[in-house]
Amino acid sequence: MTEVTSPVLPVSLIVVSDYLTPDGDEELRRAVRAYARDARGVPAEIILMLPEGHTAEIAAEFDGKPAFSCPSVIVATHDSDESSQLKDAALAYCRHDLVAVVEADCLTRPGWLAILYEAVIKNPKIDAISGRTTYGKDTMMMRVMSLLDRGFIERRNRNGQIIHVSNNGALYRRPVLERYRFEADHGPFVSSHLRQHAMLRDGVAMEVATEAVSIHAYEGLGFIWDVRRNKGYQYARMDLLTKGRRSRLGLAWRAVKTSFKENRQTAQAVGTSFCRWTDWPLFWAMMLLVRIPEFTGALAAGDPAAFKASTHYR
Repeated sequence: MTEVTSPVLPVSLIVVSDYLTPDGDEELRRAVRAYARDARGVPAEIILMLPEGHTAEIAAEFDGKPAFSCPSVIVATHDSDESSQLKDAALAYCRHDLVAVVEADCLTRPGWLAILYEAVIKNPKIDAISGRTTYGKDTMMMRVMSLLDRGFIERRNRNGQIIHVSNNGALYRRPVLERYRFEADHGPFVSSHLRQHAMLRDGVAMEVATEAVSIHAYEGLGFIWDVRRNKGYQYARMDLLTKGRRSRLGLAWRAVKTSFKENRQTAQAVGTSFCRWTDWPLFWAMMLLVRIPEFTGALAAGDPAAFKASTHYR
């Protein structure tokens, strides 16, 4: 039987982990397998970027070797455990002008990279393009939380422009990544927010291809609590960074209010793409419940080191 070889796309793919889990290494292996054996197109190279001191087991498995249809896998380390800094450091190992950046807890559906690549080739004005991220559609809770946590990537402004690029799955033109680096010591949510503001200020052209789907790992209510604590912390830290000192309670109230407004606007804009009509009662219940962990996260905005120690996100 003739072996089927996937098309090799001139794209460098950076894979990092941003969430501490007991099966972190296996999560990285699953990511490599998913992206390296996609029948519609695989990256020319995969760069696995790990924190310094990470186990050498993965390097022994992959470094310098082909993986399935992918010609090359590079395993490298960096002296930071922050996923934002790992993404930036990985760029030095990339040899192509198009660079995809993904997180290991998001597993691609077939065609993810090929769809984004074709969109960028057809439209030279696109600087960065995201796919759709969901938790899946198996349960009502997964659909509702996909909209609440991931739907904002697809919302457009009044001019019809996409205003966010996905932090866990997007394709960039290399100069964008070279110019817009993440700031260290902020955590993934705040560093992404700061970079997003800079990209919007400078008119970086962003787009989304909803048919390019990746499924984010869903770890249950404990995971949702951690996500929403980070959202509250994100908005409170941004408030502190841009407007200076506030009372802790005032800061937390403003952060929760901002997050609620964003979720409501997202639901109005793209809700029907994520949820069924029967999902809306649960959606509105979760719209209220997630404000509790957001409020607690916002209260911690004055002590970044303590907050980092309390979350699985890196």
